Amino acid sequence: MKIPDLSKTFFCNYCERKTSHSPLSHGSLKSLQATGLSGRNTFEVMECRDCGNTIYCIHHWLHPGSMVGDPYIKCTEYFPPLSFRPKPKWYSELSRSFRTILDEVYLALDNHLFILASTGTRTALDLLIFSKVGDVGRFEDKADLLLKNGIINSQEKDLLLAVIDAGSASAHRNFKPNKKAINDMMEITEHIFYKFCIESGDRESLFKKAKELINRTPKRR
Repeated sequence: MKIPDLSKTFFCNYCERKTSHSPLSHGSLKSLQATGLSGRNTFEVMECRDCGNTIYCIHHWLHPGSMVGDPYIKCTEYFPPLSFRPKPKWYSELSRSFRTILDEVYLALDNHLFILASTGTRTALDLLIFSKVGDVGRFEDKADLLLKNGIINSQEKDLLLAVIDAGSASAHRNFKPNKKAINDMMEITEHIFYKFCIESGDRESLFKKAKELINRTPKRR
């Protein structure tokens, strides 16, 4: 007798990590037919064992036939979609205007809309750069001004322009990044937002703590 799997592990959007999920409900949906194959869809409602969040899963089964092999799940759809890339822990510290565009970027990632996510990163970075140096022309001109003003260094300028160029390629040259490329773009984008919006505040906080430490430290006689 086969014992049913009462706990499945996958990413929980609320816990922002992989957790065990327990089934609340399950059933069958409309059968499918394909050339040389038969298929069916089943559904499950799963509950995260850590936070109680529920998710709806649709399993797409294929039946190769008794002479070929056992039925297997070709793919599973999740509603809402599983998070493709968790937001950084400091994300809530960004201003609402930045989070408005970045929220749409992360939503596009969750739905694997990588062209939209790619162009969205360019838009988000353009908004960020505008807040620092204004509208001074081309992206290259803006990056040069950021470098001249000491806001970024030469390596960060190259990182910035790499993401900008990839986003422009998605907008104008039908470039669809693969999973690795879009993750690289997001990692660079998050680094730049952290440097522009969060790092200075962290530095000031550390300076304040250092000053307090100096005041508390006994002086030499």
